[in-house]
Formats: sequence, structure tokens, C-alpha cells
Amino acid sequence: MQDPTRIPKILAALQEVWEGQPDLSLGQLFGVLGNRGLGWDSTDAEALAVLQQVSQEHPSLVDDTSAPITFTTVEPHLQVTLVDGNVVVRSAAHPGRMPSVWRYASMRRTGPGLPLVVTDVEGVEHRLGIVRHLKLFAPGESRSLAGLLQDSVGGNRWLVALEDGARAVVGSRIRHWVQARRDVDVDTFAWARILQCEAGADMTIAPASGGEPVVLGRVTAVLPLEVQEEA
Repeated sequence: MQDPTRIPKILAALQEVWEGQPDLSLGQLFGVLGNRGLGWDSTDAEALAVLQQVSQEHPSLVDDTSAPITFTTVEPHLQVTLVDGNVVVRSAAHPGRMPSVWRYASMRRTGPGLPLVVTDVEGVEHRLGIVRHLKLFAPGESRSLAGLLQDSVGGNRWLVALEDGARAVVGSRIRHWVQARRDVDVDTFAWARILQCEAGADMTIAPASGGEPVVLGRVTAVLPLEVQEEA
């Protein structure tokens, strides 16, 4: 006979996972766990290990010591990333809008269903909506994108801060914003390879169509935004 005292521990771990992703139905949650290898023949120890792994990626509560982390919020609908002491705010409703980037000092403890409030280094509080989803990620140590191939990007995303306030978001395409006098000019590039992209160097890409390399500006910072899980 198995020890019945194991049941509360496993149920508590399941509750923690569900509270970290409360938009999922119970069936959807089991589907997520199934994709992680949890099946009818899994042992209780294996089930607990899977639950703990998912909970570490999508915790129910986080604070500013939890970064790097990306939030999806509603009211307004934003994607907010805390990484390397910076906050990157992207409009999820209007991805063509230029992202904002600023240094932060602290963040209130938050989680799904709670407000996201981040204080910048000047002491100003920024209310960035209600957290719908959050995910911790490991950005790695490198902040160079030199040699990156377009067909290897997958679900990864990076923000590249450039001199004079210009910015680029690297994904399957590269969206590039330049601040004009009163407006923001935005271009989208199909690319094959990033030839150069690290702080202090020119961001240079090889276009997908071939031809001469394109220089997008001098890089001041490369910030990971989303990191795809390895299979």
C-alpha cells in the first residue's frame, strides 16, 4: 500500500502550477503536463518533478528578484520584460508600435490576476496592467547576435537598442524604429543572417533577398525578450 500522506503534497504542487496559469482549464492543464511527459504510467515522484519544473517557469507569485521574466498583461494589453536591470514594454495589441525601454529599481510582488507595478530608477511608479501570464527564462550570458541565422530563431526574440533612440526587435523578421522629429518611422526587414550585432558595433544584417548588407545603427544594448524552451 502506498503512503496516503503523499497526496496533499502532490495536490499542493498541482494547485501551485494551476495558480501560475489560471487561464487554463483543468483539461488544458493536463494537456500541458502531458506534453512534459506526464502520463498514466508516471510515478508520483515523476509527477511531482514535472509539476515543480512547470511551477518554476510559471510561478504564481514573483518579485523583482525573479527576473529575467516576461509578463503578458491586460488593461492595457502589453508584453513587459524585466532583464539586465531594464524594463522593455511592448504593445501586444499594436506590435508595430515602438517599444519603450527604461531602467527599473523595483517591482511589487505580483502574479496572475494581480497588478504589475514597476518603479523606475527615478522613483516613478509605472502601472502596466493586470498580469494574465508570466514566464521566467534563462537568457544566457552572450549579448551578441553576430552569426545568428533567421531559420534558427524559432520563438526567440531580442530587443536591440541603438544610438539616437532607435530600436529593433529581432524575430523571424526584424522590425526597426527610428525617432523622427514628431513621428516614428518603422521598417520591417526580411533577413537571412545577422552579420554583426553587439554593444559598440553597427547592427549589420544580410537581407533575405541577397545584395549588400544593411546597417541599422550603432548598438548600445542587446536584451533578450523571449527564450524558446529547448526540446
